[in-house]
Amino acid sequence: MTIKYPHMTEKAMDDLDFQNKLQFIVEDDAAKPEISEAVSEQFDVTVVDVNTQVTPAGDKKAYVKLSEDDDADDVASRIGVF
Repeated sequence: MTIKYPHMTEKAMDDLDFQNKLQFIVEDDAAKPEISEAVSEQFDVTVVDVNTQVTPAGDKKAYVKLSEDDDADDVASRIGVF
């Protein structure tokens, strides 16, 4: 399983509302194409871009930008982060 869990912070909420991005904590060895495919298949959305970073705690965080046709708020509601 590539995606471990959604990551919701105040900054993540801003990304969600203003940039149509979701944040996830992912497997350490997950590559961007794998993350894109996993999000697309799991949530039935079109992924435009994926950026990753390793947090100070050692977790790998993925920023996933969705297409204009998909609403990050709807996806967040479906996965239960609200």
